[in-house]
Amino acid sequence: MTIIRNVNMMGANLTNIKLDDGVNSVIDAEGRIAFPSFFDMHVHLENALSFKETGENESGTLEEAVERWAKIRDSISVEDLKNRIKKALILEIFNGVTHVRTHADTCSKNINSVKASVEAKEEMKNFIDVQVVAFPEQGIFNCNEEEFKKAIEISDIIGGKPDGEDNEDLSKKHLELISSLSLALNKSIDSHIDQGDEPTRFSEHLLGLRNNHVALSHLTSIHSDSDEYTYRLIKLIKKRNATVISSPLTTVFLNGRFDRYPKRRGLTRIKQLLSEGVIVSLGHDDFQNPFFPFGFGDMVQSLWMAILLEQIEFRDDLINLITENARKEWVLSTSKKPSEDIVILDAKSLREQLSTLSPRFMVIRKGKIIAYTNKSGEVILNGNKINPYDLIV
Repeated sequence: MTIIRNVNMMGANLTNIKLDDGVNSVIDAEGRIAFPSFFDMHVHLENALSFKETGENESGTLEEAVERWAKIRDSISVEDLKNRIKKALILEIFNGVTHVRTHADTCSKNINSVKASVEAKEEMKNFIDVQVVAFPEQGIFNCNEEEFKKAIEISDIIGGKPDGEDNEDLSKKHLELISSLSLALNKSIDSHIDQGDEPTRFSEHLLGLRNNHVALSHLTSIHSDSDEYTYRLIKLIKKRNATVISSPLTTVFLNGRFDRYPKRRGLTRIKQLLSEGVIVSLGHDDFQNPFFPFGFGDMVQSLWMAILLEQIEFRDDLINLITENARKEWVLSTSKKPSEDIVILDAKSLREQLSTLSPRFMVIRKGKIIAYTNKSGEVILNGNKINPYDLIV
């Protein structure tokens, strides 16, 4: 049995964690804070770590990112896509994530991205929970409608991207199709929607249709909408018990590219949505690809960026954006409960974690330690060795 001593469980009290793992050891957490493990509720795993193959996104726009990925997408085998997904999942695990929702590109040749995602989900199930969304990156009607329908049959959730169609009429037809499929297959929807800088009304249209549970991913355009319209939309979101998923890292990189100054932040109204009682959770979205050239699956970075961009007053319960709120959306979308895992931060408070952005101390999955690291450092002044992390409040 492994005993992990002096764990500060959710900032409430020091406790010991006992793991019936067949290992005889004692680990002192020294007061480090622990939470339920993290959720990444919006990510594209099949093109993670593809930056060297796609090259630099010179314009920094979503349009160029899509084009660069599409150029190499169909030359990659299912096996290679699966291996890329598994590498990305290992990085997520290292960062304390044991629940991931990945959007798999249905426009890929023979829906290979979806097939690879489903296979990776099965092969990695002992280490991480995965939900697969069938996602039409370039639209349904710009690709292959029948292939899209095949993809949603083997996926957990129906994706959408009305902004990917050529005009507003096709975008509405796109939403009507995924809504009808949602009812026919009894599956929920998670759609990329209203994700530009200029106001669009696709969320309103989708929420006005008959369908199952709906998650609105991105919803960045309401940063440019009037308060009056946003008030009405939020009322509709609440009426439908829909949720919102924001991906601050990628949207702040891609959005605002056609602005000079003032320049829009490229984020949804997280602070206002939370204050109105809407369930909001976060995703990393992309890492090391033309959509976002940095990152490695660390949801603490996503949380940190959300707090900064939305100028949210610090509170310890902001961790819910990547834990409890995400868990609620997870269950609403599939009625399946995620595993109850634990992440111990290499910090004694959430404020310290957001100040240092340090790696996770330990990740515990189904009663076993599956990731472990710790930070250390010294500053030497006149022969005195000082650990800089001890100086953080």
